Amino acid sequence: MKVRSGELLLLSHAADTQDEIGDLLEGSGFDVVNVTTEEDCLARLQYSRPEILLVSLAGPTIYPDSTLVTLRQQAPRLPIVLLADASTVHLVVSGLKLGADDYLMLPLGDPAIMHYVLHDTIQRKRELKRRLNNEKALAKSNKMLLESLQQLEQDQQAGFRVQRGLMPDTPLIFDSLTFEHVIHPSLILSGDAIDYFELPDQRILFYIADVSGHGAAGAIVTVVLKGLFQQLVSEYEMLSITAANDILNWLNQELLKVHLEQHVTLFLGLISEDRKTLDYSNAAHFPGTIFSGVEGTDGAEYLELGGLPLGIIATADYVEHTVALPNNFSLVMFSDGVFEIMPQAGLQAKEKHLVSLVNCTGGGLDCLAEKLGLSDVTDIPDDIAIFTVTKTG
Repeated sequence: MKVRSGELLLLSHAADTQDEIGDLLEGSGFDVVNVTTEEDCLARLQYSRPEILLVSLAGPTIYPDSTLVTLRQQAPRLPIVLLADASTVHLVVSGLKLGADDYLMLPLGDPAIMHYVLHDTIQRKRELKRRLNNEKALAKSNKMLLESLQQLEQDQQAGFRVQRGLMPDTPLIFDSLTFEHVIHPSLILSGDAIDYFELPDQRILFYIADVSGHGAAGAIVTVVLKGLFQQLVSEYEMLSITAANDILNWLNQELLKVHLEQHVTLFLGLISEDRKTLDYSNAAHFPGTIFSGVEGTDGAEYLELGGLPLGIIATADYVEHTVALPNNFSLVMFSDGVFEIMPQAGLQAKEKHLVSLVNCTGGGLDCLAEKLGLSDVTDIPDDIAIFTVTKTG
């Protein structure tokens, strides 16, 4: 049977109560349906959902406790108002505790009181239903969001394992050269990239790169870079690219072919076969690489900056510089995320402090990380990379 709009169900054993309620509700807009037993009331609720249920506490055939428990089980959101008189008022409190929403004391002199209580109870119940529905929808959305975040984190962790697998060993020793690095990503994946390997002509190529942006987008570009350098090695003789600046020019053209939204800053160095010279070129990587000629002296200084980031314009041009390498030296490279955790005010002060750190630590990776407080940083706003190349003896 179709539920009738405005139906009011009255459960009352006493006929005079039914008559009194009927008179009070005349003209209220409610369609009053009378039932005299709990069984009839429950049967009615099987096929009809009234706007509100009135339960009279008077009469020997109605037991408020068991009746309300059963009603609430069958119709948990149905507004219920108790009707009590002087002889049954003691049952009101237990009735309210068992799920009734309000009560009225009989006899009622003014019908407006009943109209107000009924309409207010219905409105409050509707508002509660709306809130519950909203909370249910919110809980469902939160569950879906949590599942999506968990899936995203799983994907990120899988990407992290791939990215970590592409990184070179640290430390790694070529003859008397020691290469070490550490990367602290702001998210799970990093847009900072470091690599070092031997070319077919026995020179050592190394680079530090910083991809714009964070997370997966930057990490993908680091993988693209890795692939391009692998191509450079496998096609070394055919490509005939040997100078540091020519390698940057080639990388720039290859990245432009991919149509990436990100750009890349990159410092690239080439250490000669006899380990006595460094050729390098910079594609706007900042801060500059710090070169220290002899460990323990105050001679650390920045190498030349210059160039445009890779992947912006095809006409970008890069310059190669050459530095003679002494028997003992260190090269220290950072990504610009290091500035985010430094307390110094102003960029120049931070750059000066990095040089002083290299001087006092001799360019040792662990000492640098300790002095910068990397182990104590819990919320990193940007990826931080430190990369060192040292030679002793």
